[in-house]
Amino acid sequence: MRIPIAVIALLSAHSAGAAEIWSASELKGSAAKLAPEADAKGIAGATLGAATLWRRAKSGQAEFHKTKTDLLVIEEGSATLIVGGTIPDAKVTAPNELRGSAIRGGESRRVAPGDIVRIPAGTPHQFVLDKGQSVAYFALKLAR
Repeated sequence: MRIPIAVIALLSAHSAGAAEIWSASELKGSAAKLAPEADAKGIAGATLGAATLWRRAKSGQAEFHKTKTDLLVIEEGSATLIVGGTIPDAKVTAPNELRGSAIRGGESRRVAPGDIVRIPAGTPHQFVLDKGQSVAYFALKLAR
């Protein structure tokens, strides 16, 4: 899978200095290197310029970013992404960031390699994985 040119342009616009390009094989190799840590901790990440490559080996918490939009490119694996609704037990975990155990009333959709997801600031979201599955994705946080 090739990284969409729009993602490369966004990365370049948000970082000073030379443009950076990561090939599909580099991303796949980086995602594979994250597997042992993700298996042990549930999630592992590697910084790529202004973005992060994440690998999840278990479902994540429900998240809510007050001021940041997430742009995600699914690299490998699959998961159910729940967006919208509310996080009944939301707790502040950092400035402008909330986390909770689950989303109530959200919309569920399967995501798979090649899918690009934009989650606007202020939108609850959560990855739910089937047992034994993992998902790797490239994430860029955009300020409002």
